[in-house]
Amino acid sequence: MIVATAARRNKDYEVEFVNTDINSDTYTLQLFLRRCANAENPHYKIKLAIISNILAYPALEMIWDFEENEYELASRVYNRVADEVDEIKTDFDRSMTPVATLASIVREAAKDISVSHQEKYFMLPIDEAAGLKGVSDWRWSLYSGRYPNTSKKEKQKMMKFEGNEAEKELGRKSYKTRERY
Repeated sequence: MIVATAARRNKDYEVEFVNTDINSDTYTLQLFLRRCANAENPHYKIKLAIISNILAYPALEMIWDFEENEYELASRVYNRVADEVDEIKTDFDRSMTPVATLASIVREAAKDISVSHQEKYFMLPIDEAAGLKGVSDWRWSLYSGRYPNTSKKEKQKMMKFEGNEAEKELGRKSYKTRERY
């Protein structure tokens, strides 16, 4: 009975990101909620990991730590992170996002979720950098807003498709034309 209760509280979620042009570049995103049965300090941990399927290295790893009596909060945070990942997966499948930028997109989406429970690295530069706001749009981070081979109309359609407000066109003031002599 004790094992069944503990197993019911564990949650797993996994999704694959595959570059549709080249199937050789794939990443697996794994999200776990686990009860760590440490004798002196039982607690819950949520782990988000993006692993390259080719090189087998973690591209991103984020951990949230919760006390024994905070299971409901841990479960809500787990569900919120899973929802963010689902949203990113939907956008990834619809757009031409380079798979190499996946870790930075997920990091930006999950950075503000339950900041007080995120595990610290106890290295000042890394902990300080974790709090900085980055760029979530890969087109801006790679090309500084100059996405190649895209017209202004295509950019506006893309922004509208993604749910962002399109840039308003500049209105030109009409001047009287000079009469010919």
